[in-house]
Amino acid sequence: MRFAPLFLHLARWARRASAASVACASLLTVPFVSAQPARAPEAAPVIVSPSSVLSDSVTLDVLGSGLAQRSVTLFPQVEGEVTRVLFRTGQSVRAGQLLLQLDDRAQRLAVDLAAARLETANLLARRFESARGTGAVPEIEVEEAVAARRNAQIELAQARQALDELKVNAPFAGVVGIAAVELGDRVSPSSAITTLDDRRNLVVEFSLPEAYLARLKPGQPVQATSPAYPGAPIAGTVREVDSRIDATLRTVRVRATLPNADDQLRPGMSFQVRLVLAGEPRISVPELALQFDRDGPFVWAVREGKAEAVPARVLRRAAGRVLIDSALRAGEPVVVEGVQRLRPGRAVRVVGERNAAETR
Repeated sequence: MRFAPLFLHLARWARRASAASVACASLLTVPFVSAQPARAPEAAPVIVSPSSVLSDSVTLDVLGSGLAQRSVTLFPQVEGEVTRVLFRTGQSVRAGQLLLQLDDRAQRLAVDLAAARLETANLLARRFESARGTGAVPEIEVEEAVAARRNAQIELAQARQALDELKVNAPFAGVVGIAAVELGDRVSPSSAITTLDDRRNLVVEFSLPEAYLARLKPGQPVQATSPAYPGAPIAGTVREVDSRIDATLRTVRVRATLPNADDQLRPGMSFQVRLVLAGEPRISVPELALQFDRDGPFVWAVREGKAEAVPARVLRRAAGRVLIDSALRAGEPVVVEGVQRLRPGRAVRVVGERNAAETR
């Protein structure tokens, strides 16, 4: 009876060993399955727009002030009393025309006296010179007579100069302004008489940012409009570009000439000046295509079905597009939508294309 349990234990052990052998054999017959390779990411869907070439020309609209082609304020040369005012406001005068006369009675007498002295000196000098070499007149007296004649000529010239200084003449042809003196006024060299403007052509002065200095040159066309004649733009040309830059405002002064044959324009008028500055051809992309990272701006170009980040230096924005300095080629498509999924080298799938008008 003691051996029965042992026998039962041995039988159980044998059955378990047999089951384990069968399990091992079944495991050995299971075929080996290798690991599957990782699936490549799907092509990112994007919408693109073609890059293009645009001229980097700039249209500037600035305010300017009108100036006369030549403009002066007239003053008398000497002190005196006004005896004649020979102009009226707005009168066109010619160069050298007499505009104002001061009392010249004393100076006229001085001219007559100097002329008489010169006549006497001339007679004496001619008489002595005719006797030269005869011994009748010493040589020293002949030389003194000649010198006296020269002195008399100088005195007469001085008297005439003093007489001329009592006149105010127009230094050039132009239009006179309002008279600042009246008949009988006592004036001095600091008394303004009137203004004189040569406005056959009008000069418009304005300022432009120094960034455009390299594009400016005399002869460039401009178009100006005055509030006095809003519907009549006037074509002109750049006349002068200043040789200095304003260190405070960082601007350069420019002067343009406008024709004024009908004399409608006036010095001091304000003008809206439009100036078109030509530029070089540049690559243009939609604003939506421009992206930024820590290295600066760039665009996603689609090349051979893959996304490629192309650095782009922004030059100027205009009408919803950006002019850039970049290695991008004209006509290459750039991504305008779907940029969030892009990485360098990732395959892309173009699902739409927008033209230039649609990206503005």
